[in-house]
Amino acid sequence: MKILIVGGGIGGLCAAIALHRRGHAVTLLERAPAFAPVGAGIILAPNAARLLTALGVALDRDGQQLPGLTVQRADGRCLQRLDMAGMAAQHGPMWSMARAELHAALQAALPSAVDVRLGSSVTAIAPTPEVVVTSHGHAEAYDFVVGADGLHSTVRALTCGEVALRYSGTTCYRGITTNLGFRDAIEAWGGAARIGVVPLSHERLYYFLVHQAPPQAAALSEFGSVFGGFGPALTRVITALAHGGPSLHHDLIELERPLWSPIGQPRIALLGDAAHAMTPNLGQGAAMAIEDAVALAAALAPGVDGAVARYIKLRHRRVRSMQLNSRRLGNAAHWRNAVAQWALHTAMRAVPARVNRWQYHALIRPGLALLPSILEAP
Repeated sequence: MKILIVGGGIGGLCAAIALHRRGHAVTLLERAPAFAPVGAGIILAPNAARLLTALGVALDRDGQQLPGLTVQRADGRCLQRLDMAGMAAQHGPMWSMARAELHAALQAALPSAVDVRLGSSVTAIAPTPEVVVTSHGHAEAYDFVVGADGLHSTVRALTCGEVALRYSGTTCYRGITTNLGFRDAIEAWGGAARIGVVPLSHERLYYFLVHQAPPQAAALSEFGSVFGGFGPALTRVITALAHGGPSLHHDLIELERPLWSPIGQPRIALLGDAAHAMTPNLGQGAAMAIEDAVALAAALAPGVDGAVARYIKLRHRRVRSMQLNSRRLGNAAHWRNAVAQWALHTAMRAVPARVNRWQYHALIRPGLALLPSILEAP
């Protein structure tokens, strides 16, 4: 099949690799004149890491294996910790990486036969029944088109019109700095504000700062006023921001609900943020895009007829559950009522470690179930 992928982010590159492995002729359009990953750092849970490894993406050069994930109160008291040692023995490690390095690893794994066209944007899409796509005034027909072009997807806008976006009520600052001695990935909850730190390779630290704010509020100029109530270790991270500050600031916006394909157009599908942008509270947004790419390649293996229906069957229930659970967790992390906070924190501390492990198994297992579809690809 002749397949067009619009968008050269994580999901688009994974789709290009997975579809090429299935023997398709793949063209990849990217609006930017050069690959330029958006974001600072990323956590790759085993469901994402195992799929990437199976696709030939090398994580061990620049990736960092994380020993654990800790959620704590602002004062540093641990609420829950997930020890990754036992999990890694069963499912493989959890990795952290700078997004630029992950993007470079994906590019290195991209087959040379994929036709990559940088600086190319889509201006029109017309199913006839082949999908005719116009880019820079040139029209070309494809058997199938994949929209992997992010939250503000052009493919989605051209084929589905306006869709409902939802502001989470929180805004986020991200960046990379020098690691000040952290080993675990840590997220600290302080009511209106949250701080997260993730160790990266080469003695670096990815950090994210989240606080409740009106949409499109002006960026903070003094971080201590909002994030100053945390323990001494995290306060040192905030103090270090006086020398430059975060490199990125985004409101956390998501799609109200997933949208997989325009109605009545069985040769067009969306994946990643274009289909189901979600809040990052479970650390599974990019993982869902990676899973989408593998699932779509499997859905197209029998042919284009019925491919979208097979894709939706593979993805919708899992992604919708992830989207809603991430939304709920983000809301709970920012509860300000002291009684509600106490009840939540008490309940979190009471959960046995074996239950935490079981819950995490349940989170990643459906993604791991996609592995055979990669290994079976011709």
